[in-house]
Amino acid sequence: MRFWDREKEVKDLKAHIESEPNSILFVYGPKSSGKSTLLSKVVEELPKKDFVYYWYDLREKVIVNYKNVLEIFFKEKGWLKEFIAAVMPKINLGVFEMEPQNLEKVLSGKLDAFEEMRKELEKVKSKGQTPVIVFDELQRLKDVYINGERKVVDALFNFFVRLTKVLHLSHVIVMTSDTFFIEEVYTSSSLKNTSIFYLADYFDDETARKILIEEGLSEDDADYIVNMAGGMPWVMVEVLSNGDPREKITALYKQSKSRLKTLMMTADDTKKISEILRKILQGNYTLCKEDYMLVKKLVENEILFYDPINDVVKFQTKLDERAAKELLIDIDS
Repeated sequence: MRFWDREKEVKDLKAHIESEPNSILFVYGPKSSGKSTLLSKVVEELPKKDFVYYWYDLREKVIVNYKNVLEIFFKEKGWLKEFIAAVMPKINLGVFEMEPQNLEKVLSGKLDAFEEMRKELEKVKSKGQTPVIVFDELQRLKDVYINGERKVVDALFNFFVRLTKVLHLSHVIVMTSDTFFIEEVYTSSSLKNTSIFYLADYFDDETARKILIEEGLSEDDADYIVNMAGGMPWVMVEVLSNGDPREKITALYKQSKSRLKTLMMTADDTKKISEILRKILQGNYTLCKEDYMLVKKLVENEILFYDPINDVVKFQTKLDERAAKELLIDIDS
């Protein structure tokens, strides 16, 4: 995804990374809001010599057990260095490298993985550099256990608290679009006063319109796109590629409407879903315990977006909002 100006977000995140590590940073937001692109831009603008990044994108990883997790963290010495230099030259990217015999001990549980990571981070710090650990979609580990007993995520968060709040050794940044995972973290007593949360949302309408015009759309087309879809970066990229932008928005709208219609037709409680959608459209909805699982389903199906930090439930995009309005009219008629 291309990068468009997010001056405030870039400034905020750079300031966090340049400060002394003291808390876990959660960067959250709707799907395709550009979280990874934003952080990549921040990393690119910071002095490479001052930071070493351990960046784990878990979206494409096959993770079924704790050994898979350790295989993501640790590599045999010499592995990947040429690849990193060729593919990510703008980022000083670290890898937890180990001699083959020690790597086997970590994978078999004979060496404490977290202690080995801490030692590596201490080495980086001793060279005058700040380690920065980044996880993209960490929630993919939430159902993985260590020896069938302790959750990997719980062990990781305990380790992250030690790295940031206790040792001030390394920054830890967790990016996720799973806001129910964010809610679990936010309400966890063990993580109280250890974490801060940063919302990376879609562009506001004014910014989206300005970008679309700067990228070559007419004012009329830009107004049409923003009125229909708002400032979702992925949609903006789609309409700016080859083809008629209005036809593309129409096709995306039909997809949104079809997705919501199918969900409502197959749901056990269509009437309750309709009530929730009506209240959100009217701007007077607050998530309650009785609605929790239905709202979660709508969020998982990318109809709604839930922000637990600000206690907001809203439509994922204007396309979804329009689809809901039209379907509710059909239901009433």
